[in-house]
Formats: sequence, structure tokens, C-alpha cells
Amino acid sequence: MEWLQDAPVTTAVSTPTAGITVDINAVRREMHKDFRLAGKGDPFQHGYYDEYAGLEVDVDGILQPHLEKVETLLDGGEVDTAVSLITAIFESFIDGLTDLDEWVYEYNEDVFSEGNLELGAALAEIILSQTLNSTQEDEWRAQITDWEAALDDLDIATMALEHGWTYPPLVAAMEGNITEKGAWEDEAPYFADELSLARLRILARQGRTEAYINLAAAEGKVELSTNMLAESGKVSQAVSEAKSYLVYPKEILSLGYVLVRKGEVEAALDIAEHGLNLEQDMGKAELAQWTRDQAKAAQNHDLALQAAQVAFMSSRDLADYQAVQQLSGQQWPAIQTLLLQNLQQSGQVSKKIDIYLHENMLLEAMHALDADGFFYDRDIHRVIEATSETHPNWGISKCKRKAEAIMDAGRAKDYETAVSWLRIAKEIYQQHQRQQEWQTYLEELLTSHQRKYKLVPMLRNIRS
Repeated sequence: MEWLQDAPVTTAVSTPTAGITVDINAVRREMHKDFRLAGKGDPFQHGYYDEYAGLEVDVDGILQPHLEKVETLLDGGEVDTAVSLITAIFESFIDGLTDLDEWVYEYNEDVFSEGNLELGAALAEIILSQTLNSTQEDEWRAQITDWEAALDDLDIATMALEHGWTYPPLVAAMEGNITEKGAWEDEAPYFADELSLARLRILARQGRTEAYINLAAAEGKVELSTNMLAESGKVSQAVSEAKSYLVYPKEILSLGYVLVRKGEVEAALDIAEHGLNLEQDMGKAELAQWTRDQAKAAQNHDLALQAAQVAFMSSRDLADYQAVQQLSGQQWPAIQTLLLQNLQQSGQVSKKIDIYLHENMLLEAMHALDADGFFYDRDIHRVIEATSETHPNWGISKCKRKAEAIMDAGRAKDYETAVSWLRIAKEIYQQHQRQQEWQTYLEELLTSHQRKYKLVPMLRNIRS
């Protein structure tokens, strides 16, 4: 579940997990290798020379596998090992940046800044997971200053160290005294989200449920606060607050997962039905598909059918169309009309063709391709195959147009593609006993393109 990845929830204090091992030297070697390959991509990767192509550095790909290990260690209570690992990651990241060519660094400066924030957030979470004395705080302060000289911005870690868990606005927020400023005395810093998520993960590990709920609400993390309410058994409050404050279907779905896992299926279907009517579309197809299946399992046929229709109107997928058909019974003719009207509004030609061919609506499938300026060749192939018997001229015309565009432009490297289109046209001619028309057309092509010495032999090979 997405929300659990952002802020893991537990109802008990985490205990150290034996057997978590990390090869620090292997991490250093892997990051060294990744940076050695960084910015050395193919400048011809787009089919032409581009001096900037290949300079991109995948900072997430370099950092995330190792930062995920840090998170695993913290989840298992292995804070000291997490400190050793984050130290190796920082040092390897700094070494890697130092060794990069200047133009590669400059091209990726923005993504490196994002990487700095990811590193700083992980470091902040480690600092906040420790109980530090004044000497240890000074040691961390010196270490942050040292790393910051190379990485510029580790404000999130500095603030975590300075505020700890005793910062008055934070304490007030965790106690439920929520203001418009959240857990901040003044305006929230740019890294407020990352720092609050780190704090929430720690509170979850410690089993401090009330503090988690209050801080999540104070920091505007309503999805997380409602999910934790449900986790802690406050189902009615979770559903009520979700209806009042959640605006995205994907957030409703996240709560639905929690409620079903807790055995609160009726509450899950209640909030899911609410989510189907939200104005925002983000995650609506997924919510509707899940609601359809949950309602069907709970023998709530009306909600299952409603959700099935919302799922199709959000996705326009054939599978969702068929799901509506299966649930509709005698209502199908009327509902089908509504679904097809909705489908016409879609700009996704492939999905239109999926359904039109499923329903043998050949004219509609052909019109979908004719009316759209962009489509995939595989869609033309599918419609030609379906219509070659009943509408041969349409398929022949499409094949000719695709082939002639290549041949007339003299795109020699694509001649094989042009000939493959002509072969399809030839098959349709033969299917309808129109070989003479094919031969006449082919002779015209040979005459028109007689000076294209690469093309002519290819055309002759498909004469008969």
C-alpha cells in the first residue's frame, strides 16, 4: 500500500531485528561504479547526434536502492548500522560528484539538488531516531557542516538536529493543539513534507498512535491521519474525516485497503461509494475497479454495477467494459448505449478499437482511425484484419497510403516496411479475386519508382 510506504504504521513498538546485514564496502563499490558510468550515454540514441543526449544521470537509481536499506535498518531498530550506511552513502555520493566532468555536473545540477534533499531527509530520520547527548549532537553538527561544504544544502538535517522532539510547536501539534501553521512557529520550510514524513515513520515505529494522528493532521497529511485512525480502531472518525477532507480517489482507496484489512468491509464500501463521486480523477479507475470487486464479493450488486460503470468511464478499458456487461443483466442494452456514447469522447484510439472490434462494430472502428490524426500501426493492422472480408477497399487504401508515403519520400531505410504494407494489400486483392487490379497497381509503382534501385527489386519480388 502506497501510504504504508510513505509512513509505515505499526501498533506496537518496533524491536531490533536480528540478521539485518549490510555490506558497506559493496555499497561504496556499487556507487563508485554507477558514477563512473554516469553521463556516458549514447549521443546518437535518438537516431541523430545530440550533444546533450546521454548526459542524464539517474540520481534516484544511484541512491534509492541504498536509502531503502537505511529505511529497512531503521524499521528493524538497527540505528547504529543505519548510521554507518548513511555515512558510506554520503561519502560515496560526494566522491562521485567530485569525479564527474564539469559539463555533466552542470547539466544535472537540478537532479543532484533533489538527491541532496533525499540524502538529507534520510539523515534527518536517523538523527531523530536516536537519543543524543550534547557531545553526540556536537559530533553530528560537525559532520553535517563537513558534508554540507560539498553538497551545499542539508538544512533538513540541521533542523532535525536543532529541533529534535522538543520544539514547542511540534510538541503542541503532537498533543493535538493544531493551528494553521502546523508544527511550525513561522512559515514552514521547503522541506517540511520530507521532515514530517520522517517524523511520522518514527512515531509509527514507536507505536505513538495519537501523536502520529495529530501530527499528520497538523501537517496536512489527512490521508495518513485517517488511515491511522482506521488502524487504531476509530473507524467512524476515519470515515467521517475522509469524507470531509480527502479529495482524491486514490486517497479513498488507500483508506479502503486499511478498512478491509481490519475487517470493516461495510465502512470500506461506504467510503468507496463516496469516492466514486469525487470530482478529481486521480486514481478513480483504480478505486472503481476495487470497489466493484469488493461490492460484488459482499453481494452489494447495485454498488458493484455503479462502480463498474465508473471504472469504465475512467479507463475505457475493454476489461472494464466487459465487467459492466457481466453485471448488467437485462439492463445491458440501455447501459451499453451510455458506455458507447462515453467511449466516443475518448481520444484513445486503441481503446476504442478494442471495444469496437469486440462488438464487431467495424464501421465505428474504421471511422475511429479515419478521424484521428495519430494512431499506431498495430491498430491499423487489427482493423484491416477484421474488415478485409467486408470492407476490402478501406484496408487496401490504408495500405497503399502507408506504403506510398515511404516510397514517394525516398526513405530507403524504410522500404521494407513499405513493401510489408503492399503485401497486405496484395493479400486483400487476392482474397477478393482481384489479382488483375493488383498487377496493374504494381506495374504503376514500378514505372513511378524505376530509378529507385533499392526499391525496384523488392517490388518485383511481390508481383505474384
